[in-house]
Amino acid sequence: MAGTLQVAGGCLAPLLPSRRAAAAAAALGIGAWSWGDTTYWNEFQWDEKRLRDAYERLKKRGVPLASNQVNYSLIYRNPEENGVKAACDELGITLIAYSPIAQGVLTGKYTPNNPPTGPRGRIYTPEFLTKLQPLINRIKEIGGSYEKTPTQCTNFDDIVVVLNWLICQGNVVPIPGAKNAEQAREFAGALGWSLTDQEVEELRSMAREIKPVIGFPVEKL
Repeated sequence: MAGTLQVAGGCLAPLLPSRRAAAAAAALGIGAWSWGDTTYWNEFQWDEKRLRDAYERLKKRGVPLASNQVNYSLIYRNPEENGVKAACDELGITLIAYSPIAQGVLTGKYTPNNPPTGPRGRIYTPEFLTKLQPLINRIKEIGGSYEKTPTQCTNFDDIVVVLNWLICQGNVVPIPGAKNAEQAREFAGALGWSLTDQEVEELRSMAREIKPVIGFPVEKL
């Protein structure tokens, strides 16, 4: 079979679905990965209805649905609002969060005077970035407070605060895109610690004050 590799639940495995799993693939059109003698499934951007339907159909075939990959970040919490996060928690399906730093916007890289160009510029407008700034400032403050703690990663900053916020939601694996080994090490700073409950809720509360501008959802990019 093809030597394709897929990642799910933190594991890397060759795409070697069993005959039973291949039959399920034909019926549902979803991606599989194998680990040992077990074949799992990973799907991309399913809504709650399709997620539950696939879970039940795969369950009848004896094939676990391992994960659902969705756009999820501090400023794009649609999986919480449309029932997908709750369904994943209920069914034991890992929610894999892509674009967890909102295409770099949550890093403070962009400002009202330096907005992104191209398609992202239609979403992350100067108006939106102005509204976002108080949240960015608070993220940096929290990151700075942890950076002063000797037991924490020396490269601690706002990026790992944003990633850890997702991890604190439970049953979530954020997958930021690392361009090099240094970035990968930086992202790893989000592991092995937790924001306080107060910090998690404070960031959520501040994020709620930022109303999406014309151009959301970002899936349309």
